[in-house]
Amino acid sequence: MKLLLERFSSRLHETPYTAEVILETGAKINIDRANVDAVRADLIIDVPDDKVERVAELFRQKGVKVRKLLKLIAWDEERCIHCGACISVCPTGVFKFDSSWNISMEEEKCVRCEVCVKACPLGALALACVENEVT
Repeated sequence: MKLLLERFSSRLHETPYTAEVILETGAKINIDRANVDAVRADLIIDVPDDKVERVAELFRQKGVKVRKLLKLIAWDEERCIHCGACISVCPTGVFKFDSSWNISMEEEKCVRCEVCVKACPLGALALACVENEVT
């Protein structure tokens, strides 16, 4: 499952939250995307389903806001003309042509980089806003 971690201190090198959580839980965490500015950082991480709740709990204890990303990308198949623009720009291979030359999608590969959204000539793609804060 993908988690969005918000309100990290941008001084991540001083406090290795992610390393601490990995060591404590034994979870194999992939960092899919990181946005860092002078004040804060937001991360999208991929966590094994059986470790999600514990990982989220530990990050929350460190003052990090945690959201489950239930849907990563919204695809309006009726607007899509199957031109392949999304295929050509997606860095993780979310989109591909099927045997009938229609676009198919493997959403679990998405890292929410938004490149496909900007490339789609008909606006058939958008970042999905389906997020639940982990409580």
